[in-house]
Amino acid sequence: MVLQSKLLQKKPPLLLTLGAALLFIGGGALTFWATSRRGQLAKTLPAGANAIPANALAVVALSSDEAQWRRLRQFGTETTQAQFDQLLVQWRDRLLAEQDLNFARDIQPWVGPEITLAVLPVETGPSDLPPSLPAPELALASNLVVVIPIADANRAQADLGDRLGKAEAVEDAPYRGVTLQQIDGEADTPLYAAVLDAETAVLSPQLTLLKRAIDTYKGGESLVNRPEVGKAFEQVTETQPLARFYVDVPALAQTVAAAADPPIAPDRLRAFQTPRGLVGAIALQSRGVALEGISWLEPGSQTFATGNNADQMPQRLPTGALIAVSGGDFQQFWEDFEAGEQLSALLPVQANDLALGLQTATGLSLQENLLPWMAGEFALGVLNPPPAAGEDNAPPLPNPALVLMVKTNDREAATATFEQLDAVMESRYRFAIETTELGGVPVTRWTSPFDSLVMAHGWLDGDIAFFTLGQGIAEQVAPAPNRSLGENALFQTTTGNAPRPNNGHFFINLEALTGVENNLLLPPLPQDGLLSSEAIEAIGVTATVLSDRQVRYDITAALKRGDRPGPLPGAGSEDSEPAPEASPEPAPEADSPEAAPE
Repeated sequence: MVLQSKLLQKKPPLLLTLGAALLFIGGGALTFWATSRRGQLAKTLPAGANAIPANALAVVALSSDEAQWRRLRQFGTETTQAQFDQLLVQWRDRLLAEQDLNFARDIQPWVGPEITLAVLPVETGPSDLPPSLPAPELALASNLVVVIPIADANRAQADLGDRLGKAEAVEDAPYRGVTLQQIDGEADTPLYAAVLDAETAVLSPQLTLLKRAIDTYKGGESLVNRPEVGKAFEQVTETQPLARFYVDVPALAQTVAAAADPPIAPDRLRAFQTPRGLVGAIALQSRGVALEGISWLEPGSQTFATGNNADQMPQRLPTGALIAVSGGDFQQFWEDFEAGEQLSALLPVQANDLALGLQTATGLSLQENLLPWMAGEFALGVLNPPPAAGEDNAPPLPNPALVLMVKTNDREAATATFEQLDAVMESRYRFAIETTELGGVPVTRWTSPFDSLVMAHGWLDGDIAFFTLGQGIAEQVAPAPNRSLGENALFQTTTGNAPRPNNGHFFINLEALTGVENNLLLPPLPQDGLLSSEAIEAIGVTATVLSDRQVRYDITAALKRGDRPGPLPGAGSEDSEPAPEASPEPAPEADSPEAAPE
């Protein structure tokens, strides 16, 4: 049997930064330990890691369990479910159907628990793939190697052996002892295959990439030789992932940017230039999808300030907060923002512009008058504005509904700053200044002429300064919210599994945002597509500093639940046939204890 014979041959992140590397040393007894350790890492890494070059830009290991993908397809609305199904069909056809392969018939009976896709650096000339894809996607898809682990060699022989047996060898002689074959299909792009051993087969649309995978397998530098990658995978706690991934952040960003049309400006890439990596796992939950990631900084780069000091602020924001950002140190957050690091490099506003605007408007320097006393935990929230008390059926004025809270390290300096602001607002802008009490908490309120804008500031628990923008917003936080954000069911769903304490949260309640009309600060929401507000209820992100070089991220999207998915449409595939009556039971409801991942 043809196939059978072959088979026997220093800055803590708020939302996005990266952490630690490990250096291996060999020699004497330590060499034996390192060799054993390499074998352990190979088991932890995605399947076929020993055939993936060490300089891979990105690696994604996808579960081969159809039941998991069926569960994922149950989320969303009728529209987004159809869009997601179409996306799955496109990739299935691109990778399999166009080569006359059927996953259920030709691969699933013998494949291992996950299939690994690796995107390699561009080291060849122009791709043979037709330019029918967007440029960035084409740059990634054309440099793809797929590693398929073989769990049952006999079934592989029965289901795919004849197909490969009829395929002619691409070259006269095997490459380094491995026969290269082209799978015959109807696609314009060829698909090349090679069987490395009884447990591993590889596919690629480029013959040169297939040879690079063979070179790697035969002793070249592979992902297994990257101990920091294996160590990070070991720290991921998810045991039933839908997908696992590794990303060389600066290398992948540079590849995508170079292929973009128009090209991405270099200053927008600053956030991704520090040598760093990211691994993680994506898993299904009863209410949606969760991502757990571990990131690290490579040796020789900057380090993170350790400490997870964010633990109070979700209890001080009201439960109806639409958007919330919290962190353990406002000074550090601003320093990162000012340096243009992490996601701040991609924001439409720049730190220097905000600081200049503050100084122009108030005469106060952010660096000299505010930041020195803002070295503690903080929160920024966009709240749900209270109902407007309009008269004569007049439309209500937009209400910003913003609150900023900072735990101060110097109340005396903070008080002096607020006194200066009081004087500026009264003398320069003619705001009416009054002091009142809210539940025993002294509050200074600024009211603009004609009552068009209201701002307020005060103190909570002695050392937490707060500033609000909008009518009726101070009443939502002082002396304390009736119900806190920490009690919000969606907040608990999207952040409840993250470590505590941590370095901070980002939370956005998309379900509530769709019903708000008069908040001046709300961003425009996507109304359609897979990332639309009609499909996603809320998103929560939590960052936790693990060491001076490592950070953990927990990202959860609470998704709406749609109807039970039917079979995927397909060009004559078994997936397109009606599902039998004995197909899996409908997914349990979100509140059911049986809704946990299988």
